[in-house]
Amino acid sequence: MEPVNDAASAVAGWLSRHSAELGWRPLSGDDVGRFDLGPDSSHSAVLQVVDDEWQLRLDTAKGRSLPVLGPVDSSLDVILDALMFALYMRATAELDRTDRTASAQLALVLHRLAEATDDARYAGRAALLLAGHAVKDSRYADARARAEDAIRLFAIARDLTAEENARAVLESLVPSMDRPGA
Repeated sequence: MEPVNDAASAVAGWLSRHSAELGWRPLSGDDVGRFDLGPDSSHSAVLQVVDDEWQLRLDTAKGRSLPVLGPVDSSLDVILDALMFALYMRATAELDRTDRTASAQLALVLHRLAEATDDARYAGRAALLLAGHAVKDSRYADARARAEDAIRLFAIARDLTAEENARAVLESLVPSMDRPGA
């Protein structure tokens, strides 16, 4: 097997081995597979190979985007990092939209990928995104728990700037926010 096919097989194989926790479904052709964003979701995240490059085809409320993740012969670690970055960026971009569904769904996929790769940095980013959704949904106790989780994860990742930003988010969630009607 040539190196390009080996690299593509390595990525597809890793995702398939972690399919249960990731919500991953292998596909055929250039579409390597898709992440499950929920049974009734109108949004999608499909990993594909186009012109010897990995792309993530995202269809969300913001429209379609095709971030390039790297050459198909990139190492598994490089592709997974680029995949998590693309998910994080799109989830962040969708957070302030009227329809935040894609942001929440992509944040959950990011969280699962970060856990599967043992990447505390992206797990912290996912936790902060989910904290943002909890705030917008007036679930302040959940927002605090997610922010505390983000602080812990950023400390594990030794990302001091992100840890301080997460602390600022936590401090902005005053206790009075838990009262009904607040």
